[in-house]
Amino acid sequence: MTAVDVAFDDEGVRGDTVPVLLSASLGTTRTMWAEQVHRLAATRRVIAYDHRGHGDSPVPADDLSLTDLVDDVVALLDRLDVAQVDVVGVSLGGTVGLGLATARPDRVRTLVTINSPVFADAPDFWRQRAAAVRAQGMGVASAGLLGRWYSPTVAAAPSALVRDTVDTVDRLSPAGYAACCAAIAGTDLREALPALAVPLLAVTGSADAVVPAHHAELLADSVPGARRVEVAGAGHLLPQERPDELHALLTQHWTTTSTRSTR
Repeated sequence: MTAVDVAFDDEGVRGDTVPVLLSASLGTTRTMWAEQVHRLAATRRVIAYDHRGHGDSPVPADDLSLTDLVDDVVALLDRLDVAQVDVVGVSLGGTVGLGLATARPDRVRTLVTINSPVFADAPDFWRQRAAAVRAQGMGVASAGLLGRWYSPTVAAAPSALVRDTVDTVDRLSPAGYAACCAAIAGTDLREALPALAVPLLAVTGSADAVVPAHHAELLADSVPGARRVEVAGAGHLLPQERPDELHALLTQHWTTTSTRSTR
């Protein structure tokens, strides 16, 4: 499948450092990154984009693969004349980051995954979810999301950003969402991990009810030099729940990587 021109926001300061690329989770759009863009754009160029089938990006006619989603990112970087990025991805976005680092390590300076799967624990679940959404609409996917995406504390008193993120799901294209479900179902990056040479930080929330922690453990055990950090009490969409903690982790990761590269 040919890459498409995905929708994106390009904000912040142009400087000597590589841009930050923010890759969102299944069912969300680039607006979910508001807290990170606010914190990063004062000193970094920040590019946030919508996966194919999400937000303002084109809706695919057929099922997608992880390769399709990775190709879209490469096409976006080419369109912006960006040679390399620091990738930060949550859930599906982190998996796309892993796919990008595997297929095109020359385009990734560093990678941070947040509650991101390396493979589909239950491929049939995602195939069935795709079929149900196509047949019945996005209500199948949005039901009960507040409690699954967020920790109990946040779900009990959601912010405006959290409410908007959940509400966005019902406005997505069923075909686009289902196509990305197919991409998740067909993904298995386990064999590629030992050869991954990109500096990797795998972040997990201890209250994540969506992606099991064994994925981050696998990354830390399989990718040379990778680190794993658990944020206590944080849910699946950790970037919205703990923006300050995440910002500190990102800064530390990038600083450590920069220090190593100059030695």
